[in-house]
Amino acid sequence: MTDKIKQLIIDAQNGDSYSFHQLVALHDEKIMVLAYQLMKNKQDAEDLYQEAFVKAYKNIRFFRFESSFYTWLYRITVNTALNMKRKMSHMHTQEPIENYDPIENIPEPGSVNKHSEINRAIKAAADELPEKQRTAFILKYLQNMKIKDISAIMDIGEGTVKKYLFRAMEKMRRQLKEYRYV
Repeated sequence: MTDKIKQLIIDAQNGDSYSFHQLVALHDEKIMVLAYQLMKNKQDAEDLYQEAFVKAYKNIRFFRFESSFYTWLYRITVNTALNMKRKMSHMHTQEPIENYDPIENIPEPGSVNKHSEINRAIKAAADELPEKQRTAFILKYLQNMKIKDISAIMDIGEGTVKKYLFRAMEKMRRQLKEYRYV
């Protein structure tokens, strides 16, 4: 963690909202992408993004510099997403009209039709994963995070993260076996 970020955190902990806004500016794009990946649609992602930063603002005084601010913020976002999904599973809601899924929007070099089909298959396979496996998969392969950071964010051991990733990849391989040589 840089000295600049440490100072911004300390200032934010002392009530300086401008310092907190600077911390938000440093991380907002990554958190929005993560929110889209976790929630699968724009409206829920925006709600998650907003709620995660509100929670971070309210709890900045509890940040103890035991992890990076980035890891702490990701953990808040992932936990908030899991809570939101739990609440949503108990409610019957209409699916928003405008959906966005980054898995569908993987860059498509070469043949558009063939890669579009593969992207749809990857999305369908990822959607079939259990929640914790899907979260670990997103953090590792779409957010390019390290196992230790995923462990801190999900509040589980590194071995458990590896187990989730292994099982997720096994399920994905089985579902995507027809695309093996593409």
